[in-house]
Amino acid sequence: MSSETSFGGALSGASEVAHRTRRLVLVGLVFLVPWVVIVGRLWFLQVEEGPHYQSLAAGNFVRESDITPDRGRIFDAKGRVLAENRPSYDIMASPMILFRNKEVPQLLATKLPIDKDKLERLIAASQTGTGAEIVVRRDVPRDQVAVVETWKNELPGIYLRISQRRYYPFDSLAAHSIGYVSGISEEEARSWESTGYTGGDQVGRTGLERWFESILRGAPGLERNVVDVRGVEQSAAVANELLGSLRRVEPVPGQELVLTLDADLTQIADDAMARTPSGGLVALDPRDGSILALYSKPGFNLNAWSGRLSNEEKRRIDNDPFKPMLNKVTSSYFPGSTYKVVTAMAGLEEGLVNAKTEVDCNGVFHYGNRDFRCWNRGGHGEVNLASALAASCDVYFYGLGVELGMDRLARYATEFGFGEMTGVTLPGESAGLVPTKAWHETHSAGGFQFGFAVNTSVGQGDVRTTPLQLALSYAALANGGSLFYPRLVDRIQLQDGTAVYEYPRKARRQLPFKPENIRQVMRGLRAVLDTDEGTAHEYRLSYVDAAGKTGTAQVRALDTARLDGNEALFADRDHAWFVAVAPVEDPRIVVAVFVEHGGHGASAAAPVAMKVIDRYFREVLGMDEAVTAYVDGSDRKRLHDLLHEPEAAATGTPSKVSGEPGAPVFRSPTEGSGSAPEVSP
Repeated sequence: MSSETSFGGALSGASEVAHRTRRLVLVGLVFLVPWVVIVGRLWFLQVEEGPHYQSLAAGNFVRESDITPDRGRIFDAKGRVLAENRPSYDIMASPMILFRNKEVPQLLATKLPIDKDKLERLIAASQTGTGAEIVVRRDVPRDQVAVVETWKNELPGIYLRISQRRYYPFDSLAAHSIGYVSGISEEEARSWESTGYTGGDQVGRTGLERWFESILRGAPGLERNVVDVRGVEQSAAVANELLGSLRRVEPVPGQELVLTLDADLTQIADDAMARTPSGGLVALDPRDGSILALYSKPGFNLNAWSGRLSNEEKRRIDNDPFKPMLNKVTSSYFPGSTYKVVTAMAGLEEGLVNAKTEVDCNGVFHYGNRDFRCWNRGGHGEVNLASALAASCDVYFYGLGVELGMDRLARYATEFGFGEMTGVTLPGESAGLVPTKAWHETHSAGGFQFGFAVNTSVGQGDVRTTPLQLALSYAALANGGSLFYPRLVDRIQLQDGTAVYEYPRKARRQLPFKPENIRQVMRGLRAVLDTDEGTAHEYRLSYVDAAGKTGTAQVRALDTARLDGNEALFADRDHAWFVAVAPVEDPRIVVAVFVEHGGHGASAAAPVAMKVIDRYFREVLGMDEAVTAYVDGSDRKRLHDLLHEPEAAATGTPSKVSGEPGAPVFRSPTEGSGSAPEVSP
């Protein structure tokens, strides 16, 4: 019994050993076979195919080049291209190859114009053979491209890179809105290295090009090419065999901007300001704050500043006393009488005046030991709120300013949006200045003086506003109290037109004023154009009710009495302003015009604004025939119908209508006789 048990145990043990042996053999094979395959492959590549790959790689280098992405295009509201890209050629140099061909920099200098600093850099690169690829010349003309191609075998290390340059089809039109791009310097590249920029990359410098740089730029790609020691590029087949899928990484194109700007209206603004050496104009839709035109003069050529800017052009711009690079629409100036809406609204809201309150203007306001003169030295006689706004009587507002005081004036100015940036998507916007007692205590010699409120009440002293702020504040009055953020960009989209983001129509605040007080101020602004005493009566349009306010802002205190515009030197002349809205009851457009050192607002700025409004209805909205028929009396209904659905008439989309339902928009044949509008208390 025991011997059988021992025999069975021996068999079992032998079986287990055999089983373990088989497992070890299998495990060994699992590890051994891959090693055999790897070793075999290495032997094949090094022994059998070695000479082949050695012949491919011998004396070759891999040259890496960035692929410039398509920068996002910029369109106007009607889809016209304002900024796009064009192909260009850059001449490049490879330090690694120059190191083996040290004679190339001097030879290149005999073939192409190269400045001294760039030549010295090429020579230095040929001595070290290190460093990034060098941009010898950017955006070269065709004759220089031909030189490089012709002499490429004698110029190893020098090659052409296909790149892109920005192109602006309208040259200087809307230059301050669009902005320009230019190549970054080596110093900038070092400081921006973490953001992926390299020397010579194009970057937005001003305007939308700068504000939306990260959106428009896209992401660069990468291309690797195989070149020999002479810099001769090898065939694509060789490059693909050596580099495979690592040869090319595709760039990501930038996204595109669609603006609210209308190129036609911007050109109309340019035409209207043809005789104005310096100034700004902004037109916007008072229903949502969309900017229809933003024009600053003088402008500058976007293509010149984004391309090969000549020293002569740079010098001309730098020495121009009218500062072409300054966006005057977002810069701040003394607003003059356009600021009187603040004083008027403050007086109404505080109960200091009503529509019937009258003041006798004899041409001078006595306060303390000073005399503050009205622009009309003979005086206006008895004036109420509406007629004071219409005739721009300074004396009426001087007295109201004293009663209100500096800080109450400042509070109401702030409600209108003055003293703060509007939020427009452009760099360099000024917030302007709304002075207070505390501000004067810090900034004025001798501290605050009570007479400061007198000057502030008529937009003088230290108060400063931008044309854009004025346009938005008047738009708020016209639309019933909504102070909007300005919309310059309608949407961001992909290259195929797919919208990525649409900018909302958003109000910053609702003016906290009584609706009746807003109507009273608007009646006064309407009288500026509708009544004989109105300062802009001469420029009223016969077919549409418009409201506005002229402004003449003193630049410096020349005397206790103002000099006539023809008597003063240009730099000492007053600034001219006019802000207008039309139609009054159903507003479609607000235009703010600033003419730097233009003299009187009524003669220099008002005609510009009214020309723009007239051509906006006639040309941009396509109502010319209807306007003509209305004026000659042959068809008055057609124009009325068009205005109530202007967007449907122009673009086939329904319009947004604000204002009192059924209110008359265009003049009746008997309106505008010159009598003062009826004003209720």
